[in-house]
Amino acid sequence: MTEHPTASERFTDFITGLRPEDIPAEVRHRARIHILDTLGAGIAGAASREADISRAALGTAYGIPVQGTGVSLWGAPGQLPALGAAFVNGVAAHAFELDDSGGCDHSGAVVLPAALAAVALRAGEAGTREETVPVDGARFLHAVVSGYEIARRVQDALGGYDSVNNAGWHSTGVCGTFGAAVAAGVVLGLDAAQLASAIGLAGSFTGGTWSFIGDGAMSKRMHVGRAAEAGLNSALLARAGFTGPKDLFSAPWGSFLRLYGQPGDIDETALYETLGREWQIEKASIKPHATCRSTHSAIDAILDLRAHHGITADSVHRVTVHTSSLIADMCGNADVGSLISTQLSMQFSLAAALVHGQVGLDQIALHSRTNPRVLDLMDRIHLEVDPQQQGGSAEPRLSVRTESDTIEIQAVRARGASTNRLSDKETINKFTALASPRLTRDAASAIASLVLDLDDAADISPLLGLLAAESEPVLLS
Repeated sequence: MTEHPTASERFTDFITGLRPEDIPAEVRHRARIHILDTLGAGIAGAASREADISRAALGTAYGIPVQGTGVSLWGAPGQLPALGAAFVNGVAAHAFELDDSGGCDHSGAVVLPAALAAVALRAGEAGTREETVPVDGARFLHAVVSGYEIARRVQDALGGYDSVNNAGWHSTGVCGTFGAAVAAGVVLGLDAAQLASAIGLAGSFTGGTWSFIGDGAMSKRMHVGRAAEAGLNSALLARAGFTGPKDLFSAPWGSFLRLYGQPGDIDETALYETLGREWQIEKASIKPHATCRSTHSAIDAILDLRAHHGITADSVHRVTVHTSSLIADMCGNADVGSLISTQLSMQFSLAAALVHGQVGLDQIALHSRTNPRVLDLMDRIHLEVDPQQQGGSAEPRLSVRTESDTIEIQAVRARGASTNRLSDKETINKFTALASPRLTRDAASAIASLVLDLDDAADISPLLGLLAAESEPVLLS
């Protein structure tokens, strides 16, 4: 380490010196819950067009994996070499907007594919490298927690979610690569200098803009897969001796923070200042609805009106959503022409909630999102910018006008948020509902048991095979 350690070195010194038992029990518990949730999202996401296209394209590009080093594709048959599998599984995990948020923003979908691909590589290298000890559950939890740490901290150092996204960058593509690199690096046993190089290399693999919002393009999913793939790439290169800049974040020329951050928002100390005191995975949220996280508190409010005030789709004359400019820009397009535009639409989200009483996979499917009742109600839902509300986490105020009354309701912190968590049972049930259509009942049960008991697992490599399905998925368009 240099006389004046860089932010990367401060971070990696902490991570490589961290023992699994130093991670608080509640943090390890949150990691287990988020691992299970991400796996469920990825298994279900195998049925997305984006994952299907990725499997076909990269299956050709990457070819057949070297014997013993293939990585299972979640929720689909077959394997790919590690980098290809990290990409495909990352795309699948994010494909239906059911992966966790509140990290980089989507930390689980970048951290887990890279970390599990690294586990497969370690297992395939048994007997060929000096370190051949299996990856146990404690080490894997250490890796996942560490990935969440750097992913959210890079975003915070750039000024936070709102600052990054207001500049037109998709924060997961910008910050997620670091989470994948660090998680894979811990699995692969990188020392502090190697891990700092992996972080430096990851900085050259970042990017992803919000331009997809104009036409509902698939690139949003690619940002996540690319971050997982590139993070693993960075860790593997660093392990082999490929060096990355130690002073990535504040280098005089090419500082990552100055390239992506806005003047006045940058805070490099966020990368290391509260290490060991604030654990970033505790700030992440789990999503009960298959839409953009910024629609969730409004969905919850509408579902409350539906359940407790007798409001129905047919009785509503107009819904006005008073929200922040960021949410209005991001979620104000009433377009169900593509899956991504549907899931980013506040109008669709609220209409589906009122018509169906939930916004899950069945509701975002083509036959459901083009339901005439949903489309008709979308025309009666309008967004207005409230200058008092700020950012992507704003809780909107809803005004619902019926023939006889106007009801005002203030949305509260969305279900699943870090301050309004789903119960463990709810998250486990979510996993089961997502995984069961693709896997055998025994496999889904075995995954849940292994993940929830990770602290005691001597070798987690059996998890890899459990994630694969026996048949091709029926695609949800």
